[in-house]
Amino acid sequence: MGETMRWRKRPIHAIGGLIGFVLACNVTTSPSLAGGFAVREQSTELQGMSFAGHGAGGGGLSGMFWNPAVAAYAPAGIYTESHYAGIVGHVEISGDVYSGGTNLGLPQDSGDIAKDAIVPSSYLSWRVNNRLVAAISVNSPFGLVTEPANRFWAGQTFARTSEIKTYNFAPTLAYQITPAIAVAAGLQVQRMEGRLKSATGITATAPNSIIHGDDTAFGFTAGIDVRPTARTNIGLGYRSSIDQTLEGSIAVPDSALPPARAGNPIKAGVTLPEIVTLSLRHGLTDRLTLLGSVEWSHWSRLEKLDIVCVKNPAGNPAFCPAGNGQVASSLDLGWHDGWFFSAGAEFAYSERLTLRTGFAYETSPIQAADERSLRVPDSDRLWASVGAGYKWSDTVGLELAYTHIFGIGDSDIDRLERGLHFIGKADAQVDIVSAALKVKLGGPNVSDGLPADSMK
Repeated sequence: MGETMRWRKRPIHAIGGLIGFVLACNVTTSPSLAGGFAVREQSTELQGMSFAGHGAGGGGLSGMFWNPAVAAYAPAGIYTESHYAGIVGHVEISGDVYSGGTNLGLPQDSGDIAKDAIVPSSYLSWRVNNRLVAAISVNSPFGLVTEPANRFWAGQTFARTSEIKTYNFAPTLAYQITPAIAVAAGLQVQRMEGRLKSATGITATAPNSIIHGDDTAFGFTAGIDVRPTARTNIGLGYRSSIDQTLEGSIAVPDSALPPARAGNPIKAGVTLPEIVTLSLRHGLTDRLTLLGSVEWSHWSRLEKLDIVCVKNPAGNPAFCPAGNGQVASSLDLGWHDGWFFSAGAEFAYSERLTLRTGFAYETSPIQAADERSLRVPDSDRLWASVGAGYKWSDTVGLELAYTHIFGIGDSDIDRLERGLHFIGKADAQVDIVSAALKVKLGGPNVSDGLPADSMK
């Protein structure tokens, strides 16, 4: 009866938590802020430690993005987390374009190609009993939007606009085998949409060639969390690769020529990388916790991106004169596997306030100037973060975090595409401010036998 009465007194918290979950399901993400075009900003709490310990249980539910076994530590009843990362980036590319060794003399600077954005993520769990938890996460694990402020510039035939969006839903089951061992597995349902624009010529009025496509595909997640001591969690998480076959068209909508305006159906296969995360969370004292992570991303799967003509045996002479199966456009990548190393600390300043900090080093899958495209001018980077969590009440918690990302790797660009040669470099800096709302919605008390540090 007592728990039922407490549940009835929480309608505002319940509505707020569910609204936050729904909003996070429907906001579009845009930037790429991890290696390649991955989006790392899936947790305010973990961002405050530069994602140190992000796959180890004992923290918030958002760690289930990297290791679904984290969901085994969810509290009784229904629990939600909604996270929002505000991202302000500044990325500029400058260089010259050559044809047959001759500098074409186009304006060198792209202006800022980055777009400010809000990246949402959301999590919901329901404790079925003292061993089993059902949960779902809603994220955008991959994303990119770049568009030069200067439409007329040296790199316009290589890239004008690049837009990749993903929407990932991951229903998960987590099970506590013993108080010291938890396992979990989940399904990934992922929607991907892509749009690539580039100038068809080197003049200021050259129209855009536009390639777009979309697809829904599936993958899975799995993980284990082990507690060798009462103060220590070790987590190992796996997110599978996902094969996306984008179907759409290639066209020049502003062309005066009917074949180019009409376009041609195309498809493009993209295998998104699997990710393996190993994390440690150790309570050095009752108030101080040390955390660390190592993450591997299989970006070497991306050798190139071929845009292939389909559904038109005759072929559109503007794009596909050879008909079905012809490669209308190709982007060489030749990427390498990415690595992420992070270390951080969490300090319980009081019963209500927790302070966090962390640092990370990330190796880019792009390690050479001829691999660095004007669409993804990525390089190695350093993360520096601070954060704080505040327990507003027994049912509501707030999180804040700030991160600055320093580009430290080689940023030279040396690309040869469609007979034109671009030589230049990129310069980037990023600031991220995140906030999150955590809400316990109550429910039957099935917490007997749970670890003492289940999510607070």
